[in-house]
Amino acid sequence: MKSYQRLLLFAIIVLAFTALLSPWAALTWDYITTTRPGWESYRYSFGKIFDRFFMVSGILLFFCCRRFLGLGPVKQWGLTPRSFAWRDLGRGFGLAITSMAGLALIMSWLDVFDPFFRLSMADSLKRCASAIAAAAAAGFIEELLFRGLIFKGLYEELGRVRAYLFAALFYSAIHFVKPGDPAALGGIDAWTGIRYLAGSFQPFLDLDRLFPGLLGLFLIGAVLCYAFERTGTLYLSIGLHAGWIFSLKTLRVFGDFRRNDLGGLFGSTDPKIVSGVVTWVGILLVGITVSRITRRRARLFPDPPAQAAA
Repeated sequence: MKSYQRLLLFAIIVLAFTALLSPWAALTWDYITTTRPGWESYRYSFGKIFDRFFMVSGILLFFCCRRFLGLGPVKQWGLTPRSFAWRDLGRGFGLAITSMAGLALIMSWLDVFDPFFRLSMADSLKRCASAIAAAAAAGFIEELLFRGLIFKGLYEELGRVRAYLFAALFYSAIHFVKPGDPAALGGIDAWTGIRYLAGSFQPFLDLDRLFPGLLGLFLIGAVLCYAFERTGTLYLSIGLHAGWIFSLKTLRVFGDFRRNDLGGLFGSTDPKIVSGVVTWVGILLVGITVSRITRRRARLFPDPPAQAAA
């Protein structure tokens, strides 16, 4: 069994494990919080418990199944060599921030975005600190998974073109796996997890509305894969990923949108900005910039075995 097939099977196992056991975890936690005085603030929705259970069970099962997954040592996942690690992180983060600043200027010029300080200095710093922590965590974890494991495995076993296609498509599609109306779940019972999981794929029933955001995230995923391929390590893609997340989370600290519907240029469907034509052009320009700043780098990412033999 190929490595990407093992990863897919592993993801299905974790989802099934979560769907079956999360209702019992939710009922247990609900009992604990209702029987202990002062714990009312710790009561969470089933969706949050499902997500946390998925994350924790995924981590535990990952370490239990490492031999089955055949992923090799961590140093082979794109974290070594670290010769250019800090420079790549800084370059990627700066490039992402610059691209988003340029986008904000264009939106301001076209009267879509109104720049001003919405919050106090203390609240602005707090929001930025929270955003940088979230961006660093998400950038590292998601790049390790989507590029270091999935893209690398596909690249080595299916070749360059299919690796880009499948890895970027999977990366974009996974962002739209969201639950439907929580009220439709009803009371918690043994089948709540399965209903919740089934409802998470409802957005894919409206492909016309989904397509702009799907394309934007596909282009982002492809550029992140390209940054990994050009450098052979994840640090440039981590910097880009973290910079984009930080920018999106702090954009409204420094202004606000003039209207809810940003139009076809900047996103009329969710996720806003990512689903806009101007953003697509900006992502492609970032990809060109990645090509230019890495043109003198030794190509560290190996060719697939079939290509190397040819």
